Amino acid sequence: MSEEPFELLSLPGRAGRTLARSALTDAVEHADPDGVWIPDASPEPRAYAAVRDAGSVPVVHPQLGRTGEQTVRHARANGELTRVDADRAPALDVLTVQSPAMLDGLAGSFETGARTAATDRTFLVVPDLGVETDATTLSAALTVGDELTRLQRATETPLTVLAGELPAGYRHDWMLDGVTVPVYGCGPPSGYGETPTFATLRCTAAGTVAPTPMRGDQFGLRALAGIGATTATRLRERGIDARGEVRETPVRELADVSGVSRANAERMHAHAEVLQSGTPLRLSNETLPVTRDERPPVCLDIETDGLSPTVIWQLGVYDPHDDSYQSFIERETPDEPGRIIEAFLDWFLATHADRTVLTWNGYRFDYPELERFIDKHAPHYADAWADVWTYDLYKWAVRDGNALLPGRTNKLDDVASRVGFDGADTGLTGAQTAAAYQQFMRTGDPSLLDWERHERYCEDDCRALWRVYAAIRDADRRATTDTVTDTGGTQAGLGDF
Repeated sequence: MSEEPFELLSLPGRAGRTLARSALTDAVEHADPDGVWIPDASPEPRAYAAVRDAGSVPVVHPQLGRTGEQTVRHARANGELTRVDADRAPALDVLTVQSPAMLDGLAGSFETGARTAATDRTFLVVPDLGVETDATTLSAALTVGDELTRLQRATETPLTVLAGELPAGYRHDWMLDGVTVPVYGCGPPSGYGETPTFATLRCTAAGTVAPTPMRGDQFGLRALAGIGATTATRLRERGIDARGEVRETPVRELADVSGVSRANAERMHAHAEVLQSGTPLRLSNETLPVTRDERPPVCLDIETDGLSPTVIWQLGVYDPHDDSYQSFIERETPDEPGRIIEAFLDWFLATHADRTVLTWNGYRFDYPELERFIDKHAPHYADAWADVWTYDLYKWAVRDGNALLPGRTNKLDDVASRVGFDGADTGLTGAQTAAAYQQFMRTGDPSLLDWERHERYCEDDCRALWRVYAAIRDADRRATTDTVTDTGGTQAGLGDF
């Protein structure tokens, strides 16, 4: 079975229509996908044209009916995802249909031999596929369950469905008349309000799909501190359409834009320089998270089976004081989630109780989840853990506004790569590790996971956190309102302030 995953960028028509070209280009470059899929059920010609204009990867949107095709097949060839003939049998392929009405005909083509199924796995993209619920019987059903049952039986090899009517992050194994079909959402991620959203979908030969949601305001001009939708529009009206152009524009000209204060102009200008240089900038005199002694903080990361976890199955701790790493992984009994919690606390409280613990966005996930599992499975250690000094570097830098960071987004891997962290390149994401462990929990088969690879992924996050901490610790410090950038068009280097 081929182990090489491929990555799709699922970009709904609304995002393609409304995002500025610079933001679209930025998003495609950042995602670096094998292809862009527009999952809308109705034709989106403007979005299709905009995405094709913004990048050089394949763009798939069969609703436009180019050359009359209602089903399009792609497979990896020479390291790229390319269109292939209907009767080819690649190891791993993506079939995209124009609508659910095509499924019966597609199944028939496999039954007659007109099409040949992939040898390992087929990913089927169905734009208008969703779930119907019955409030009376409290039941749910796929809108085309019978058709998918027939298709799965016709292909014989495993089928994974990507449903355009379900949000990225949705996942359920549907039992359809004795056939199991995993269904993942590939529509707009939920929870972002009016902001255009999209997602990368990392697909593996094992049939798992790991989504990474993205917001349109993380790219292009909107990625700069101090630039909202209105300011971005006003900047574009002045001919400033990219971050590099903000950097090249004197602060006094930025401050002349309606609604932009001098302080805000300085901030967006500084952030453009930070993104260009790859060097963080400290904006305040606030000290970094403090330690109880001269030793640096230890870096903690946890892995769970999802955003509402039933198990913490891996904990990793990196100690930069002696460059050591300790991991705790539940490889045998995921139905006993207290085992590694207690093992972790046995070790930590015995050897590191006086150390400061550091996380990335831990106040919103790692710490509350860990505390919940400690209260439930190791309550005798709850008070001792409460005495440990815990900090969140993301909160200190981003939410508290103490630093500008050089990543396209403020995700840890984005920032760490920009400050020079060269990780193990595991090819995993947090969502993918969760999906892999879910599969282990369902099947009880530990051979489904490359345990060393997943351990390296957690260690990578811990070491990346330390690299970002060190970069911020060593960064230049200044308030953005202290700059003098009115002479000439280019801001001086950060070290000059």
